[in-house]
Amino acid sequence: MASPVRVDWNRSPVSIHHNSIEVLQSLLLHLHEQYGITKHSIAMPDREEGGFVAFLYQVCDPAWIVEWQQMEE
Repeated sequence: MASPVRVDWNRSPVSIHHNSIEVLQSLLLHLHEQYGITKHSIAMPDREEGGFVAFLYQVCDPAWIVEWQQMEE
């Protein structure tokens, strides 16, 4: 993966950002399959910052995203 996923933990709901919609979809699938995260938006264009964004409506451990990024490298 060329660049890491950016997560904004300070907003509610938490948002995840990347330049590739496929990367966000892969992360959402991983969170669903491994940790049962089902309450999230679809990945969509980020009109404010460019790239793509998705929102998490459930509690997510930051370590889960770090783990996924390490697997993707």
